[in-house]
Amino acid sequence: MSNEPVPEWVSNFMLSREDFEYIQSQPELMDPLGWLHLDLTPKGDKGWVRHFNGQLRPLTAQGLSAGAEEQGHKKAIGKVHMLLTNCPLIKVDRLHNGGSFGRRTMVRGLFDVDVTAFVTTYKGRVLGYHDWTGEEGEALQVDMMRELAAWLQNQGWKALDVEYGTHYKNCINMTVDGVEVDIKLAPNMARGSQASDRGKVQRKILMKQVLGSGGGAGEERPQAEPAREAGLSEALTAVVKDTSDRVKSVARLVKVLACGHGVDARCWYKYSLKDKIPHVPSVLLEVLTLAAAQREGLWYPVKNNRTAEVELFLAALTLLDAAVTSKEVVVLEAGPVWGYSRAQAESCRHTWQDDTVVVLHPIDPTCNLARAQPDREVDWPMMAWEARELRQVVRKDSMWTLLNESSLAPAIRALR
Repeated sequence: MSNEPVPEWVSNFMLSREDFEYIQSQPELMDPLGWLHLDLTPKGDKGWVRHFNGQLRPLTAQGLSAGAEEQGHKKAIGKVHMLLTNCPLIKVDRLHNGGSFGRRTMVRGLFDVDVTAFVTTYKGRVLGYHDWTGEEGEALQVDMMRELAAWLQNQGWKALDVEYGTHYKNCINMTVDGVEVDIKLAPNMARGSQASDRGKVQRKILMKQVLGSGGGAGEERPQAEPAREAGLSEALTAVVKDTSDRVKSVARLVKVLACGHGVDARCWYKYSLKDKIPHVPSVLLEVLTLAAAQREGLWYPVKNNRTAEVELFLAALTLLDAAVTSKEVVVLEAGPVWGYSRAQAESCRHTWQDDTVVVLHPIDPTCNLARAQPDREVDWPMMAWEARELRQVVRKDSMWTLLNESSLAPAIRALR
């Protein structure tokens, strides 16, 4: 038995020397964080919550606001915009910065840039929406993508045409000053419009085909259409950007959880799970988290609700599990300006009813963000299991365990 004096805190807890020596052998118990457990009761100790809000959530956005990383991405975007505007192959009406960068849900060290070019003409030919759809439209998009990639390469840039991107079907991956940029070509439905927000015009025209002019289903049964989804990038960005920063911080954390163990991974998914469970779209995790916030009444948490972020984190994990194990359809109702009602989503059930997991695009209810892509199958049962395991750690184990032994631990280590 050691003759070292017992620390005062041991006496305060009325522990025996034997108990103290056992605690000494347990790293978790020798750290103050090992004694912090989540307590969401009104009068419960909020030490765990304070550490979560003060130390964990800020890691995902630390250094982003005006940091060199974001400035480098902005410079890269400027060069891409100039290239696309001056390309003789296409006439671009406008360009949109989407992806997590545009939606302000990016994670430090883990975000690339998505640029959507709304194309009016290709080789002098004016393109209507019908030119982008069906087999002929698919062939046209592939031709445009490959010719644009070749033109970019001839200008001295590294560009690779990709038939299936991380989420969008056809895109060009380009490296600009070390920044990865995905270029997506989309139909311009606002041709001739003088509206200040042509994204709203675009959404109204495209979704009239799905929802009908009267707000219900159209006369024909609407079908999922990748060209329509690509054309709605402005609307998707608008919906997510309008969310509370507190909610977006939780979305970043969920993404950070699911990545891999290296610098190319992203948060829970991107730092911890991506290597084991690849091909989960980042936007799906964002939409799922926002849907959980809407369901729990946390879209705009009140200022004095300091447990909102923890509650939302748990709700997002619960919803992810339910989407897989209970086949629950995840719907984010984005309101009448951008989105649709749950009833309108049900009118499009025929387009996704056979899919394993359903997380609907918040603008287009025919589009299932979880739909399997060729050679990009997701191990959804494993994702659900990981969500349950992490939820259990948050609810029952200590903050030390969360930081050091959970699936979130690799993300935390990478971000620090």
